[in-house]
Amino acid sequence: MTRYIVDFRKVNNREEAQDELKNALNFPDYYGKNLDALNDCLSEIENEHLVYILVCEETFEGFDDIIKVFDVNNINYEKIIELKVKEY
Repeated sequence: MTRYIVDFRKVNNREEAQDELKNALNFPDYYGKNLDALNDCLSEIENEHLVYILVCEETFEGFDDIIKVFDVNNINYEKIIELKVKEY
């Protein structure tokens, strides 16, 4: 089983998210960096892959749309949420 790590913890917007997806999932250079392109590329990933998605409690606008594309393509993923620790 191939495992990928998509680290959205320092992502602030959709453009940065698309860059992270392209790099982390080894998408081709012609990747269009939008939801349609994401759908196309994810549809080619076999189900035995596992994707770890690292996020903070508060995500960027558009994160839920990206997760919906993962769900539509039946991508096996785990969302790992980093909780912010209150400093004293």
